[in-house]
Amino acid sequence: MKIKLLFVLTTLLFLSACEEKPFYVANIGNAGSLDGPYSMGSISVADVLGSGGGFGYGAVNGYPGASADIGRMGVPKHIEGYWAKKYSTGGFQFYYRISADIDSELAEKKVRTLLNYYKSYTEKDGSMQVLVEKERIQVLYTLVCVDLYSDCSPREDADSQNWVKKSPRGVTDLVVLFDGKGEMSSTPFPDSPYED
Repeated sequence: MKIKLLFVLTTLLFLSACEEKPFYVANIGNAGSLDGPYSMGSISVADVLGSGGGFGYGAVNGYPGASADIGRMGVPKHIEGYWAKKYSTGGFQFYYRISADIDSELAEKKVRTLLNYYKSYTEKDGSMQVLVEKERIQVLYTLVCVDLYSDCSPREDADSQNWVKKSPRGVTDLVVLFDGKGEMSSTPFPDSPYED
């Protein structure tokens, strides 16, 4: 009986040791757009480690857009915030907001795929990116490997799920951790940064 109990306890110990723990994936954040100028009033992404990053960088235009240090951020689990589409002459055309959960288990699988994607590129701190196009909002993750400066060739069979995509400018590789749509309004949402 004691031998069986010892075997069960040893097995459980080995299984718990193999469990992967939450980890930090990014310390730089970017906020950008695919269709002209926006105001990123207040957008935040919460992570599985109980923290997250703010992506309300103000005026943005293009990809990857504005950049900032976001401290240490883990795999994302929730996004919320407000953004607005600007007229080229000033003022705002439309207002948007979102509050949505992110499938953190799937996001972690995609992050781990990218972390193990390259043959020889060893950087493990990437960039978390929030990208808008009208009511569409995406959370992207990249290690910012650029062929001009590094060997960005992938390992064989590194992405069996085809999660790794080229960035909108075609320069870096990334994974899409969230792709959703917010609400749209022609007037500012109550309690948004655009209300006054």
